[in-house]
Parts: sequence; structure tokens; C-alpha cells
Amino acid sequence: MKIFQNLNFVLVETSHPGNIGACARAMNSMGILNLLLVNPKEFPSKEAEARAKSGKKVLEKAKVYKNINEAIGTSNLIIGTSARSRSMPWPMMEVSNLGKNINESLANKDEVSIVFGNEAVGLDNEDLGKCDFHLQIPTSKDSSLNLSHAVQIVAYEIYRESFSSDLIGQQREVDLATSMQKEKLIEHIETVLELLDFYDHKNPKQVPARLRRLTKRMQLDKLEIGILRGILSKLEDRLNK
Repeated sequence: MKIFQNLNFVLVETSHPGNIGACARAMNSMGILNLLLVNPKEFPSKEAEARAKSGKKVLEKAKVYKNINEAIGTSNLIIGTSARSRSMPWPMMEVSNLGKNINESLANKDEVSIVFGNEAVGLDNEDLGKCDFHLQIPTSKDSSLNLSHAVQIVAYEIYRESFSSDLIGQQREVDLATSMQKEKLIEHIETVLELLDFYDHKNPKQVPARLRRLTKRMQLDKLEIGILRGILSKLEDRLNK
């Protein structure tokens, strides 16, 4: 579907090629065709093709990346799916709001990526930290969804909401920042904080993690990123004199 041309489903380090095929089939059934694979164990694969069935066209146009930064670098909104809660909670997106939020972003011409982790361990903390929101799909106690089932649920929620008559782009003055621009801002903040000797040396990772969460939650646009980096550059110059 044309409305989904800026929507990517990203599979990170998928270990079984059959699961890639099953995910492609699930995506195709809801008209979502952009599949990005980050360091898959095996691809292309005959087993993936067999499991994809009508979703073979998704596999044919699938793109393979060496790391997650390359896959999501141009995306404006990134949602990481994971069944595990974290000791430092990430901004959450509820399944009930998923379809509406994503379709509104797509109506604004944003590039959106939904990230799914490895079948055995899911997304690690570092990869989830690159996402703007954390999505958990509720399941009964002591159970979890397999990869293709999670993809199917997410794809269905997006597809179902795409028929809503009140989806209108918000006519933003400035486009949202991309993932790469946000990552550069975070790196710049960390550089300046190191110059200020701001970090608690007993727990140096605590502040960067919380700053990353704050930056992702704010959903900054490109102009705001530029202003903040300009301020940081001036401060950096003063500190280096």
C-alpha cells in the first residue's frame, strides 16, 4: 500500500531463516512491504522463501544491514518491541495507540521503523536505547509470542487503523529529526559533559542512559536539534580555550 511506503519492519539478528519468511508473509498480508534485516544468520534462504509463500515479494526487496544504526539512521520515529521490562523504563507506546500514532506519522511523511529483536533474547538494552518508544504486546503469564506472531499483531494494528477517516497530518513547520541526527546530538551532549567533568565516576553510565531517554522522549525536530547543537558547540569552544 502506498500509505506504508515509509514504514519499515526491522528484524535484528534473526537466527532462523524460516522466521524471516514467516514475518514476510505476515507483513505482506497487511500491505507492508519494507523489510530490513540487521545481521541475519542466514539470508537469502530457500527456507525463508518457502515460509514466505505470498510474501516472497517482501523478501525480494528486503535490505540487509551490518548494524542497527545503518538500518534506522534515516527514520524519524522508531519503536522497539520487547517482552522484557527494563530496570530503567523506556517511554512506552501502548498497543491500543500504536496504529493511530504510526498512521499519523506516516500521514506527516515521517519515516517509521518498528524494530524486532532476536528470537531467543529479543532486543538488548543498547538497541532498545536507540528507539523512541518501547512496545510490549500483552500476553498471559509465563508465555511469549514468537517473532512472526508479534510481527503479525503489529502489522494488523497499523493496517486496521489506516482506514480511519480522521487521520490527518499535523502540518509540521519543521520535520522531525532522524535517528542519526538524534544520535549525533546525544554524542555531542556527552562530549560536553565530559569536558565539564559532570559524570559521577562511581556510576558513569547512569547519566548518559537517562539523557538518552530524555532526548528520545522529546521527539525533537530538525531545527531544535540544530539549535541545541549550536549551543553545545559554543559551550565546547569556551571549555576548550
